[in-house]
Amino acid sequence: MVRAFLKSPSGLLSLAMVLLLLAAAIFAPIAFGESAQFQDFSRVAEQPSAGSLLGTDGLGRSVLERLLVATRLSLTLAVVAAVVALVLGITMGISTVVMGSRARGILLRVIDTMIAFPSILIVIVITVVLGKGTLSVVIGVGFAFSFGFARLASTLAMSVGGREYINAARVVGVQGPRLLWRYVLPNIAEPLTVAFSLTVTGSILTISALSFLGLGVQAPQYDWGLMLAEGLPTIYSAPVSALAPALMIAFAALGFGLFGEALARAFNPLLWTAGSKRASVKRVARRDVHEAGPSTQIDSASDATGIATKGKPVLEVEDLVVTYPTPAGPVDIVKGVSFTLAEGEVLGIVGESGSGKTMTALAVAQLPQFPAQVSGRVTLRGNELRTMSSKQLDKLLGTDLAFVFQDPSSSLNPAIRIGPQLTEAIRTHKKVGSKKSNEMAVSTLTEMHIPAPSRQLKRFPHELSGGMRQRVMIGKGLIKEPTLLVADEPTTALDVTVQAQIMSVLDEVNESHGTAIILISHNLALVSQSCDRVAVMYAGRIVEELPAGQLGEGPLHPYTRALLAAVPEFGHPRDAKLASIPGEMPDLSATPPGCAYHPRCPLATDRCRTERPELLIRPDDVTRRVACHVANDDVSEGLTYQASSAELV
Repeated sequence: MVRAFLKSPSGLLSLAMVLLLLAAAIFAPIAFGESAQFQDFSRVAEQPSAGSLLGTDGLGRSVLERLLVATRLSLTLAVVAAVVALVLGITMGISTVVMGSRARGILLRVIDTMIAFPSILIVIVITVVLGKGTLSVVIGVGFAFSFGFARLASTLAMSVGGREYINAARVVGVQGPRLLWRYVLPNIAEPLTVAFSLTVTGSILTISALSFLGLGVQAPQYDWGLMLAEGLPTIYSAPVSALAPALMIAFAALGFGLFGEALARAFNPLLWTAGSKRASVKRVARRDVHEAGPSTQIDSASDATGIATKGKPVLEVEDLVVTYPTPAGPVDIVKGVSFTLAEGEVLGIVGESGSGKTMTALAVAQLPQFPAQVSGRVTLRGNELRTMSSKQLDKLLGTDLAFVFQDPSSSLNPAIRIGPQLTEAIRTHKKVGSKKSNEMAVSTLTEMHIPAPSRQLKRFPHELSGGMRQRVMIGKGLIKEPTLLVADEPTTALDVTVQAQIMSVLDEVNESHGTAIILISHNLALVSQSCDRVAVMYAGRIVEELPAGQLGEGPLHPYTRALLAAVPEFGHPRDAKLASIPGEMPDLSATPPGCAYHPRCPLATDRCRTERPELLIRPDDVTRRVACHVANDDVSEGLTYQASSAELV
């Protein structure tokens, strides 16, 4: 942090300026407190000389001594007013993340209205109401400047409020003030730091202006603004008495502005290690590998385990609907999804982008993005989530459900080290002490095959590789021993070797802990190898559900068969055209009547174009459900099974 500060363009200069101001504020009143007040009428309005570097004012007082002594009061008032603005503004701004939509809208309109008024007018009104003096000036400036902070903080907070690491924190039960101050505020601290330094600058200027107008500091106290007002009558005979306070105000404003810029750079963790030497990095890498030992070797992803024996249901989802309001009316993104997941079972959910896979998972975890509305029944370990109180829901989801998001870079809080993020859930819900939680974190990272786990706990997410970050995310969920783990495309953007490592870790979690897993993926081969059952989604609905072992043997729905046919195969001729599904996913706000897939389906009949097929259990195989008129009719064997892959894409 210190290195980043000093290497910033304005670091050393601003530090020197601020230190000079602080030194004057601390020592000048001690050294010149009495002499600065001494009036020598024989030296009225003297010009600068060797005996008096800046001359004297209209009462024969040393301008230099008064200028230095006034630094303490000028800076104190400015900093206190800025702190008042900061506290009020941030409290108003970041609270918009946890407010309801109606309360948020009202607060934002109030903030916008107050920003429309010039700050100096608000301060003058407050000063007139409360009376002249330092207290009213501090309150007025702090109140007037707080709305700018509130607008900035609300914009920044809402921009990070939907990030995956915020959702990950909510999954472990972090809510309210703890979510705001630990997860939201650290990630918006950099612009707020710059804003604070600029507010100190603005406070210096505003308070000096009020003192100049006679509304701020009152005699016998004095600040730079009052000195400027007192020096104005003698500006022609002794111009230094008026110019010196003005230059001091400019010097302080510039110093704090540059200091804030350098401080913002220092608060950015990504820059802390920017100047590290390459040899240092290599030493750390060698040390980590040495400490990891041979136990960190990871095997490839295991083969399919077949269909799991159905046991006690862990998760039951019935008629789940996720609706978003739009100018054209409400639109259902997820439409009546129902499924059950047993203990130790792995369910894969596949489909094209936009089919509703992730939205289904977020709704199960009670994390739909605002302004989504969720209906239907979700039961986790016998507890219906919609009927539970907020406190009960936080505790249940914080201990029994874990969520692994697509991108570990955005799922881990960039402003907090790995250790506290791993232990958040067990410290929040299980009241585990710091020492014990760290031991559990080391054990979990070891189980995740992460080298030198004790050292990794002290690192920030950006210091880890993509595969390590994803394993940390899995470990973050595993440390609380959940009964259900939702993995939303956990191998996205990872190379094949790292994908195999991640899937190997998930397999171990499932086998050793009996954790039920929902695996969302575009990779049909990966799903068929790692899952017990597969649910295929299209346009917000499940169109087919079948055992993973039968996925490659003969799915019944034309969409499932088309997905399989579109998977590239090794040995495919270079000059041959790759198979693809014609058309595109329909607009969910204008889904075609009947079967949503019928515009792209080569087997569609007139019934498919007018009547939506229900998801029915196959009478000849109770492990399958299919939503297709053709597949569920007596003619299915004549059309579906005889149709080749080429005819379906």
